[in-house]
Amino acid sequence: MAIRTSDQISIVDLTDGYSVILTNDSYTFAGSTSAANAGSTTTTVVAMCGATQVAASVDLNDVVKPTGVTVTKDTDVTQPTLTISVANTVTTGGVVDIPVQLDNGNITIHKLFTFQIAFKGATGSAGTSAQWYTGTKITGTSTTATIFSDSGITAAKVGDMYLNTSTQNTYRCTVAGAASVAKWVYVSNIKGATGGAGSSAQWYTGTGITGTSTTATIFSGSGVSAAKVGDMYLNTSTQNTYRCTVAGAADVAKWVYVSNIKGATGGTGPAGADAITMSITSSNGTIFKNTGVSTTLTAHVYRAGTELSASQIAELGTIKWYKDGSTTPLSTTGATLNINASDVINKASYIAQLEG
Repeated sequence: MAIRTSDQISIVDLTDGYSVILTNDSYTFAGSTSAANAGSTTTTVVAMCGATQVAASVDLNDVVKPTGVTVTKDTDVTQPTLTISVANTVTTGGVVDIPVQLDNGNITIHKLFTFQIAFKGATGSAGTSAQWYTGTKITGTSTTATIFSDSGITAAKVGDMYLNTSTQNTYRCTVAGAASVAKWVYVSNIKGATGGAGSSAQWYTGTGITGTSTTATIFSGSGVSAAKVGDMYLNTSTQNTYRCTVAGAADVAKWVYVSNIKGATGGTGPAGADAITMSITSSNGTIFKNTGVSTTLTAHVYRAGTELSASQIAELGTIKWYKDGSTTPLSTTGATLNINASDVINKASYIAQLEG
């Protein structure tokens, strides 16, 4: 299955010796179609000796980073917070090597911060407008997509519309292709009401009746010489429909707008969706002492910077969790993962992946 997005977090149980942790050791920057969007993230350096926190320092001159990446820090002398920024010239992910000095510079521990770029797909060309067809070969009132091999339509597109001129039923194409492949669903019936004296309403087509007014209006250029009350008119250019409310010749008859039955605009051509990113948070932090590990990890999924709901995530796929580089997922799936002391021996790294 495709991996739509992922993130990683480390949980540390400090019990003895020197150890250093970055509270955020990986990050995915949003990007354009070819490079990162200029942005930044932060990570805090925490150093422990056994169960006691000790001072950590970072000399920015010693940090090794890719071109286009900058690293700054605050003034905290115990647990400095680093800000890692990327310029819009960065085109690939990379690694930042952060030397952390302990015990007044006598000990140096290198920590690696990794980053990726979530590129945005290129916008495809706009789809063509839906086509309107007429005839009597597509029939019925089923909303189940159905093939009508004798429709006579050689290249239907999704969103194209069909009017059965006998029944006045309308249909929409849901699967594109030739007549033997294309599928259609019933949409609605636009047949006019029965005319006076028991005669059926007449259906007219053309472009002479226009607008969307529901006030009865004369259209002297309609071309309808003897309209009856209840007669219907389809403007074949706009797909607006009208009903006659006052009978007579073109310079007397009045019409009102009823509805538009134009097919939906064709779908956008091949295009990349907005970048999907993920961020993992821990309800109780990431540093624990003396096996006191107890926290809940939560994977937050974003599209174009907006966090998705559980149902929206489910439409994209399933969140699976992996531990310490294993390719076999844990039994727990979904946005949250509970972690306790038995899960962490000194340190454990968890990766959440949205797969679908």
